[in-house]
Amino acid sequence: MEFYVYLNGAKRGPLTEERVQALLAEGVLHGSDLASAESSGAWKALAAFRRFHAPTAEEPPAGEASESPPLAPLSAPRPHLAPVPAPAARHLSPIDPTSLGPYARSTLGPNENPCYRTTLHWIIFARFAGLATLVFLLVALPFAIGVQALTGSELGWFVLPLPAFLMVPPTLAFASSELVITDRRVLIKTGIVRRQTMEVFISKVESIAVDQGFFGRVLDYGTVVIRGTGGFEELFEAIASPIQFRNWVQRLQGGAPEFAKPTPP
Repeated sequence: MEFYVYLNGAKRGPLTEERVQALLAEGVLHGSDLASAESSGAWKALAAFRRFHAPTAEEPPAGEASESPPLAPLSAPRPHLAPVPAPAARHLSPIDPTSLGPYARSTLGPNENPCYRTTLHWIIFARFAGLATLVFLLVALPFAIGVQALTGSELGWFVLPLPAFLMVPPTLAFASSELVITDRRVLIKTGIVRRQTMEVFISKVESIAVDQGFFGRVLDYGTVVIRGTGGFEELFEAIASPIQFRNWVQRLQGGAPEFAKPTPP
């Protein structure tokens, strides 16, 4: 039987049962790491699989010879690897709902806790800034010089600030976009004039693809494609921290986090 594991922020596999046991013995994998018996199946902790259950002194694994060396404890430190975050974050402090945008606040259900949020990336400003610069150099400035040369009037210079208005659309898009992951759903709204919204339950998300070019990997932005049950697919461009966005959905698919109760004043 083959398994897929979630390790160091990436999906690894397929791995044979013997390979997974060896990685557990080496301390590379922990019982708290996410695993799935199918490529698109549900994710759960390795310890939830009976075959990977940690042996105890009172209950040795069936069929294991007494002279066989025991597996390393699941809590043993991992050699030469950075610690992997727990798949389902425990005792988290939920995001304050009042800090969310109006769309996310209005769609939150009773006892629904926001876990993660992101925005559009600032790269959308760079694109429009380049266009505004070209309009300034190739249109506005020649026009102002031509008007003054032909009429002697300086009225043409008043068109020079007009290319700056090209920065209004990305500013509105950045300010109005909301991308929130709760312990139940994925909530996304982008745009004002051309508005794009999506609400999908975590359990209905089949996969999240992240498309990043060279600059996207360097600057940490990319296109997120969300595919859900029923064959629907939604694409959102220029999302900041897309890998972390995807990881949060996969983490919640492995189990809802337990939020810490606020301490009384």
